Amino acid sequence: MHKSRIIVLAGALLLLLGARLPWMSSPVLFGVDNPVSRALEIGWEDNGFITGGIGVLLLLPVLFMKGKMGQRYTVPGAFLAGLAIFVVAGCFKRVLDINPAEGFFAGTDVGIYVTLLGALLALLGALWPVSSSRQARQETAPAPGF
Repeated sequence: MHKSRIIVLAGALLLLLGARLPWMSSPVLFGVDNPVSRALEIGWEDNGFITGGIGVLLLLPVLFMKGKMGQRYTVPGAFLAGLAIFVVAGCFKRVLDINPAEGFFAGTDVGIYVTLLGALLALLGALWPVSSSRQARQETAPAPGF
């Protein structure tokens, strides 16, 4: 398996895992602690469904495509990974808007960080073929002569 596929695979799996973990702490952010508010913590208000769906969309081509992941996967893969990063960034902004008294890190939980890591890995893996093909072209190009 190629390095880029392994990186995208790891990122997609982390996106799926992070979608089912708690993203925020409702007692810290809203001052309520009941089963309904605890249910909202997982994937924070359906953002986990979005990032989990992105993880599935990134995972399927990695598992079923043959050969190298080329340009036809780079743009959609990078777009989807970037979309997941923007979802997480929006959640970070919302926590900052709420401005919990205990602090930013007390208001967030492990799921949002796992999701961010997965999105960054997926973006890196999706863009890897572009950088490696550019480097290969530079290595095979004739050196300028005198």
